[in-house]
Amino acid sequence: MILHTVILMNVLNISNMQKDEKQLVYDHLLNENDKEYNLTKTAEELQELALILIQKNNKPQQIRDEKIIEEIGDVMIRLKVLKKSYPRELISARINYKLNKFYTFIKEKKYKNI
Repeated sequence: MILHTVILMNVLNISNMQKDEKQLVYDHLLNENDKEYNLTKTAEELQELALILIQKNNKPQQIRDEKIIEEIGDVMIRLKVLKKSYPRELISARINYKLNKFYTFIKEKKYKNI
C-alpha cells in the first residue's frame, strides 16, 4: 500500500499539505460554492466512483487500483465539505443506526454479505 501511495504521489506530482492549508481549501469549497454546486459536485464524484467500481467488477484487468483510489479521494473531499452543510448529530445518528443494523445481521448470521 505504501508503494502505491508513493507511485501515486509521484505520478500526480503532489506533496503532503499542512493541516491549515487543507482547512483553507475545505473552507473555500464550503463558503465560496453555493450549496447546490456542492451537491452537484458531490453527486458527480460519487457517480465517477460508482462507474469505476462497476468497470472493475466487469473488466478487472483493465481498471487499475490507482483509479479507484483517485475516485475514493475525490469523493472523500466532497463528502467532507457536504457533511458541514448538515447537522453533524443527525449524520452521526444515522451512522450509528446503520452500524447497529449491520451488527445485528452479523450476530444473527442473517446474511452472508452485508
